[in-house]
Amino acid sequence: MNTSELYLACRNGDIDTVKRLLPSLTLHDINRMEPNGSTALHAASYYGHYDIVKLLLETGAVRSIINKYDMTPADEAATSEIKLLFRRRPEEAQARFISTGHNVEWQKSAAGRAVKIAAHNLAYCNPFENMTTAYKSIVQAIELRDSKDMNQIKYFLDKACETNDASYLLRAYTAETDFYRRLNIRSAQLNARRGHPDPNLYLKEWSLAYNAQLIKDPTFQRFHWTGKTYRGMIITEFELQLYNRVGNGIVNHAFLSTSKDREVALSFASSPSPGEISVICVYTITQDWSALDIEKISEYPEEREVLIVPNMHFRITKFTKGNPIEVELQEENMQEAMNEMGYLGFTDALTKDY
Repeated sequence: MNTSELYLACRNGDIDTVKRLLPSLTLHDINRMEPNGSTALHAASYYGHYDIVKLLLETGAVRSIINKYDMTPADEAATSEIKLLFRRRPEEAQARFISTGHNVEWQKSAAGRAVKIAAHNLAYCNPFENMTTAYKSIVQAIELRDSKDMNQIKYFLDKACETNDASYLLRAYTAETDFYRRLNIRSAQLNARRGHPDPNLYLKEWSLAYNAQLIKDPTFQRFHWTGKTYRGMIITEFELQLYNRVGNGIVNHAFLSTSKDREVALSFASSPSPGEISVICVYTITQDWSALDIEKISEYPEEREVLIVPNMHFRITKFTKGNPIEVELQEENMQEAMNEMGYLGFTDALTKDY
């Protein structure tokens, strides 16, 4: 295999050639591992070509590819200015790690009804049959047809099919595209339904199958995580009432992006508008399958992200006034909730080979 023209242009700082080549290249071409064990993005970053790095990232070049030196393009950045290009823009990061207002994430657990619905959703959801099915289901999803940067998501899905590695589905979630936003909206809509949904829904709903894949596929056991993790909220005084009562139970309908680094969450929750309040939520995760440590495969590893899966039940254990206000939430045992409804096989599913 010969060194590509794109790689040489990126190494040599030839931005005119890069601009000429990019429109005719696929993301597979752009992300190609060259004979020397690095990508074009690694080269541009290492040799200090700021404008080329910026252009490649805007085109959708993958940030998380490891070269033969076990380094990402960001690791090899020649300058601090180039390194900053690899970070998520502040407004995008805030939207990912901060809850603002009354959104789709939460439902108050009244009389255990929400917990029973969540337990049912966890118990009876099923992963995709295989990675080809995952590709077709996601690409053909009505909710994603006009989504921004779908070519990036297709790249990760292609890699999942090529390698039969479901972790590429998780990598897709870390990218800054419409995929994770629309996945969460759809998940919340379906998970919030009252009563037992049609079992056939789990066979045709891409968002529910995606949720199940991350929970039940043993591929993701290496990402399982327990401990304390943090997420910010910017909410009104009225909305704060849901969180200021110790003992309240809360169920999340969508994925929650949190950080192992308290300072990451604090930095995004530090600028509320007039009439709004900054809150830091501290989650204690005790069921390892309910949270995934995705730092090492994330497109943005500096965020130290832990992803909490939908349909988890948390109990508010402490409310501390201050600036910001701090709310501590302890995870409840959802396996027990599923056992109570007669479903005993969930944890066994983690040993199955999907």
